[in-house]
Amino acid sequence: MKKIYLFLLLAVCFTFSTNAQINSFFDDMESYTDGAEVCSTPGPDQWWIDWFSDCSTAGSASSNQAHSGALSFYVRPSDPGGGDVIDPVLDLGNKIFGTWYLSFWYYVPSGREAYFNIQGQTPIAGGEWVVGNIPFNGGLATPGQGQIDNSALGAVNFNFPHDQWFSIYMGWDISAGISAATWFMEVDGVTVIPAGTAFTDSGGTVPTALGGLNFFSVSGDNEYYIDDVNYCSSGDCFGGISDLKALGVSMYPNPVRDRLNIEAREAISNVAIYNLLGQQVYTSKVDALSTTIDMSQMTSGAYFVQVEVNGRKATDKIIK
Repeated sequence: MKKIYLFLLLAVCFTFSTNAQINSFFDDMESYTDGAEVCSTPGPDQWWIDWFSDCSTAGSASSNQAHSGALSFYVRPSDPGGGDVIDPVLDLGNKIFGTWYLSFWYYVPSGREAYFNIQGQTPIAGGEWVVGNIPFNGGLATPGQGQIDNSALGAVNFNFPHDQWFSIYMGWDISAGISAATWFMEVDGVTVIPAGTAFTDSGGTVPTALGGLNFFSVSGDNEYYIDDVNYCSSGDCFGGISDLKALGVSMYPNPVRDRLNIEAREAISNVAIYNLLGQQVYTSKVDALSTTIDMSQMTSGAYFVQVEVNGRKATDKIIK
């Protein structure tokens, strides 16, 4: 019996050692070249792999659309039936414990469909669709509507806008182990899967782990873009990322040299700043319509500024 336990332990360690280094990252796609394949394991973009783990079906960087900067991740039309397959995967590190949060921006043109699913293990072998499929305007039959088709709550529909960037925010609580894991999902600021929902399919199947997101190109009508991908273990690091202007908040100058000014229509209750690793480098309670932050001692680079107003949070990027 002890030998069996030892074998299982070694198997688990081997399975999850390959990408355990993926704990947090931010990718605004600006480090890539327009039109170039985005896939490398290991490497500076080690979180971008593909279904076959050989980069034969990877996506590419594109200047067609961008939420910030000049580039985004492009999942182009493909014809799986004809052998033209585009099948990139965002590797989340095979997590079986802890709390994990992911946010990114999504763009789906009119007359196009998009798709992703959550896989239970990477690199992917036979595939493990944790909550089924997540199509957006699947088969071009439901413009502006998407679905999670096999969650613990069954099929769940949601709305999304075409021809503009919208946010997707997801979180997983695996602190009690993968068998008791729960999750949530927000689309365009609206809760689709409420926090505390079992991270299983409708039949209660427990996944191997939180493996990654499979951004498969489902058809010749597929076309979508991904940008400003944030992954971390703290809910506040990039949580609920959205434009500050939607919260009635302005922030200037950007880029900033020494002092950052923040103004709002309602009283600001808290401001926090995070670096690209998701580490908090500044926080302050405010209770005022405006505040000024001294950033003179911070190193040059990109930061995320999170502002809380009337119980609502929004986050935007600042360059120093």
